[in-house]
Amino acid sequence: MSDLKSKKVLVVDDQKSMRGLLRFALLQMGFEIIDGAESGEDAIKKLTTVRYDLVITDMHMGGVSGLGLLKAIRSHPVLRSTPVIMATSETSSDTVRQAKLLGVDAFILKPVDPNALQSRVKTVLKAA
Repeated sequence: MSDLKSKKVLVVDDQKSMRGLLRFALLQMGFEIIDGAESGEDAIKKLTTVRYDLVITDMHMGGVSGLGLLKAIRSHPVLRSTPVIMATSETSSDTVRQAKLLGVDAFILKPVDPNALQSRVKTVLKAA
């Protein structure tokens, strides 16, 4: 796998504590460029100005949800191939099926286990 230090990650979650937890886990993995967004709207603005190598987003947020963000990424000609990992506490629902249909790259269950996160991130970046 290529050097993680140069990879840019966008962590999207309406809970500051979750953004912090994910940021800490990603730093431990070797990432150095980690931005945060507290909403889907904020994430879309950032995605139009910075090229990210990975987006990790919460599924349920007010305004533009994780699904809405995923839809925006997949429908954008430049962003469509950006890997997206969705964090959720759901395991089987219409929302999860929708995310799969929209092309989510992986899911991570909340509460996030750092080892599971590392495994998903490595798999998704390897496939990208």
